[in-house]
Amino acid sequence: IKRTTIVAKKESDKKLVDAWLRSKTPRPNTAASDKCIPSWDDTADINHEDPKDTDSEVCYQCDEGFLRLLRCRVCGRNIHTPKCVFNETNGDLVVTATSLRCYQTDFVWSCPDCENLLGLLNDDEMIELMESFDDLDVDCDSRISLDDFLKYKHRAFKAKYKRAMDLTEVEGAIEEFQRLDKPKNGMVDWWSFVDSRIVEKLSDRSKSELVSCLTPHEVAEAKMFFRSFDADADGKITLREAEKAYERWFASLWSKVLNCSDSLTGPKKNPELSKRVGEHVRVNVKIFMEADIQKHGTVSWSQFLRDQSIYILAARRNAANLYKIKPKPEEMEIIEAETSYIAPESLELQGVAQVSV
Repeated sequence: IKRTTIVAKKESDKKLVDAWLRSKTPRPNTAASDKCIPSWDDTADINHEDPKDTDSEVCYQCDEGFLRLLRCRVCGRNIHTPKCVFNETNGDLVVTATSLRCYQTDFVWSCPDCENLLGLLNDDEMIELMESFDDLDVDCDSRISLDDFLKYKHRAFKAKYKRAMDLTEVEGAIEEFQRLDKPKNGMVDWWSFVDSRIVEKLSDRSKSELVSCLTPHEVAEAKMFFRSFDADADGKITLREAEKAYERWFASLWSKVLNCSDSLTGPKKNPELSKRVGEHVRVNVKIFMEADIQKHGTVSWSQFLRDQSIYILAARRNAANLYKIKPKPEEMEIIEAETSYIAPESLELQGVAQVSV
């Protein structure tokens, strides 16, 4: 249909076709209705002391229940890491290493299906992204270089404003390209482009539509967050409750950064901490209270969920995958031991960015 689609059929870009087909497969545990916001009573609570017998849990990829089982925070399914994640992603080392790292650190993780936000786009939205990518890919090699990007920007700017870009505008275009180039290798491939545009594309939808994309697990997580703000448990968050909650959160965060011994009293004793906490609290409270569109001075559960839905969806991506962080040597040893993978002399052959963690 477009050059991107044709190029994607090459062996080097086969992942695009695979991901598009996978994204069209119905997902587990997604919200059924796109018309209503889940009420407070209809929203399940999160049980942090999961009563399930872990021996009864099985991997959705191989239907076996042993080895390293990792649970997806979005859909709640379990999968073996690294064995089945490696097989599920056709040997993607970055995704496999990320799953193993999350298993070892108890960090939250999204499975390959849920992390693939392409499945949230309809066909028209997907074609629009492809057309945008083709416009930027001047030499049709399925990658965007800085030269390609600037040529497109110059052409588009001149067509719109009837003049050439000045130095400041060129510098702005270069900064925009650098934001797209997350692996910092001087090229923007299809995946980096999609990562930078897909949330923007989704944000054009109504908030009710976005809520319908959330899974019950995500709604339950949002409910837990809402409850931590709602001090008097009346189902509404006031400005003062939001301020108090953010003060506690940022005080705890910055206490760790600045090595304060007491996260609660630290801001009072440390002027630098107090200033930073105050700045972050003001900004975040203002953003949080924007959900109060009726200007009642409070944010209800339904307003909160609508307002946060785009951020919840954007957070599905695993950061290590987004920035293509390479596996550590000890992670590679485990991957090699538990899968059929044989490491080449250099991970650069696998297209993995040389970024350490």
